[in-house]
Amino acid sequence: MQHISDFISSYTDIPADELEQIISCFSYQVIEKDTILLRKGQVADTISFIAAGCFRVYAITEKEQDITTWIVFENTVITEPTSFLTRQPSRYYIQSLERSEVYSITHEHLQQLYSDIPGFQEFGRKLMEKLLVSSMCRATFLLLDTPQERYDRLMKQEEYMQRISLKHLASYIGVTPTSLSRLRARIH
Repeated sequence: MQHISDFISSYTDIPADELEQIISCFSYQVIEKDTILLRKGQVADTISFIAAGCFRVYAITEKEQDITTWIVFENTVITEPTSFLTRQPSRYYIQSLERSEVYSITHEHLQQLYSDIPGFQEFGRKLMEKLLVSSMCRATFLLLDTPQERYDRLMKQEEYMQRISLKHLASYIGVTPTSLSRLRARIH
């Protein structure tokens, strides 16, 4: 539980007794590789801190094209934010890309903690701010950067290159696997 304690404390100062109450609302889970945590049409009921592992959020188009929209690694959270916050069915899937360890909290428990521990609201606000900034950076990445710039940016982040399949990387940067092969060939 030290992972989740450190994560919460990195966002806000919470007295030890309240932090203990908060942590008691999280459940630990080991998730095997390729597990689907959320399917299109389901409501995202949990937000999970990733202690170890990697996940992707993706959508399937009407033409059955798999599009990876978000890849996350340890020391951050995974959920489908729109569904989690609005309580509406998701348009996305969440899949583990590695055997992973997470600490999860339900929407209901999170809302109760916000009510019971007002100082914990700062954690939620800062976390959502970080997710918003991340979403805007991702949109900018896809809309304004060239495929070569997107690939070059990923090359600087070893965990993407070492831990994510080329198929998912291609989808994540908005190119076909063939185009990704050409981008990689230019570098090597």
